[in-house]
Amino acid sequence: MKFQKLNDDCSWLWELNGLKIMVDPWFTASQIDGHRLFSEQFHQSPQPPVSSLPAVDYLFISNRFTDHCNKETLLQFDSSVPVIAKKSILKKIAKWNHFKHLIPLQDAPLPIREYKPGKLSDLVHSAYLFDSKEGSVLFAPHGAKAANLPKADVLITTTTRYHLPFWLGGTVNLGIKQAELLYKQCGAKLFLSTHDEQKLGKGFVEKLAVKHYVTDADFVTYLKANESISF
Repeated sequence: MKFQKLNDDCSWLWELNGLKIMVDPWFTASQIDGHRLFSEQFHQSPQPPVSSLPAVDYLFISNRFTDHCNKETLLQFDSSVPVIAKKSILKKIAKWNHFKHLIPLQDAPLPIREYKPGKLSDLVHSAYLFDSKEGSVLFAPHGAKAANLPKADVLITTTTRYHLPFWLGGTVNLGIKQAELLYKQCGAKLFLSTHDEQKLGKGFVEKLAVKHYVTDADFVTYLKANESISF
């Protein structure tokens, strides 16, 4: 297995079972949720042009928000590249009338299982287990709230705590303490941080957000943009 971080946030290129899978590509300068006066976040470093990236076999999208499912970025990919996601996300992408192949998790070319949070209203704290011949990967970009999480060889999750009032979602990124618990629970041999970019925020949400970043935990491997690691 090989993991390449494509930016400082949550965009990755993975190689599993000989397949190149691009995860949550967001390469525009900013992303807006709802309206820019409500929430807009900006990358703090230049992003790679999609045309400069290697060809991929699949795209994987972990949740429907625009820092993961970024329409402006995704529409720059060739329409023949298959997109893997859960059905609610595929329904959103289908409205764009761009991609020819939308693949639900159960039909993915390698086993992918979603571990859902307990509340139906929780749209971000899912964890995904990818099984490959080289090992397993647990991907939880915001942290995980499922009751029974699996063992995994590699854990990829956030170490940042991003907290909002409960009526805006509460603690969106669960932070380093929950990340360490998840690391111990799943028994991973490698912990890669993700979704930890110190983005510039504007709008109503930014005024209410409380953020805490951790960049030096000794049990976490922090990759910079364009760095990669093999397992």
